[in-house]
Amino acid sequence: MKALTSPLVERARALAATVKWQQVADSPTTKNYTNWRLFEEYLNRKGDVSFMAPQGSWDLVLGPCGSAYNYDIDESVLDLSASKLYAEHIAKLDGAHKLEPEGGTYRIALCRPEGNRWYSYHLLINVNDNVKANMLIYAPRAAPGTTGIEVRAKKGSELNLMVIVDPQAELPMAFILRRALGVRARVRSSVVAGGSIMTRIDEQSLLNAGSVVVHRSFVAASDGQAVDDIIDTVQTGYDSTAVVSGFGFSSGKSLVSVRGTAIMTPNSVRSSSNFVVEALLMSDESRAYTMPMMRIDTGDIVAASHRAAQYRVPLDQLFYLESRGLSEPEAFELILRGKLMASLEGLPPEITAEAENLGMRLIKKAIEGSFTPRQEAQALS
Repeated sequence: MKALTSPLVERARALAATVKWQQVADSPTTKNYTNWRLFEEYLNRKGDVSFMAPQGSWDLVLGPCGSAYNYDIDESVLDLSASKLYAEHIAKLDGAHKLEPEGGTYRIALCRPEGNRWYSYHLLINVNDNVKANMLIYAPRAAPGTTGIEVRAKKGSELNLMVIVDPQAELPMAFILRRALGVRARVRSSVVAGGSIMTRIDEQSLLNAGSVVVHRSFVAASDGQAVDDIIDTVQTGYDSTAVVSGFGFSSGKSLVSVRGTAIMTPNSVRSSSNFVVEALLMSDESRAYTMPMMRIDTGDIVAASHRAAQYRVPLDQLFYLESRGLSEPEAFELILRGKLMASLEGLPPEITAEAENLGMRLIKKAIEGSFTPRQEAQALS
């Protein structure tokens, strides 16, 4: 493949040699919820990467198995100096695409990379002024590396966005998702994601004046997997609104973390922000972390709130569902399906069907694996 040569790529290569993976530890006890050692181990590994076309019907298939790369990336909202992950993502790009939808519904799938060599890919989507669109992006991976998806909803545009993150190999991988909203833009989005030996989902929404984002994430880890979902929001304009939530569940010896920071800058006067994260533990061996934070740099706001919860399925819920004839696994499945459907609420069905299918596969995998039966959960309910 031809190497990308833009000034941005050259700058990223220089920064990658000096910047750290993470500048500040996540907590005094758990230094990093993302296992950076695994990323370092695979970063310069030699080998080949092949590409498989995704199954199903798609309007566009992007990558070596479909449409050829068309973008020598020259700009990005990523702060390359903030993390080695961002710098290496741009520095090691194998290819990139740039799309400008004109309105309507788009079902987009990325080619699935397979192999042990690091592979980086970036997709930039510009939703131009006053355009209204629905968009599904399916992002499978079976190779270490990074997938970047950067969506810019420009002035007055309206976007319904569904992103499916589908790791298909036990390798370290990161999905870097950015949503940048222009003046009076409105975005309703959802992410449904599975896990691997280490999956980092690095999300950020950037809001300008009068813009509105409603975002929900649903992530799952099972059988020794680890998923770290970071959902950041930065409001830089007045009269902006952010409603953000994340839900994760872990079963067996797995780890899920759902966290992030909601920032209201001095210019975000008369704005509001709501940030909620939850995690469900399905077995005694499972681990989960929820850590929502807020930084408010102005006193002239409408509202700001955050909430976190880590819990087991309450015994009274299980008892009620079993009294209606459901088995315990069926009760667990119904409860988790309710969380999944809540994460897809408000999005049109033409872009959520595949996400629902993946979510149900993740739920069934967790239930068929290791979870603590009801009698062991009583003390923790």
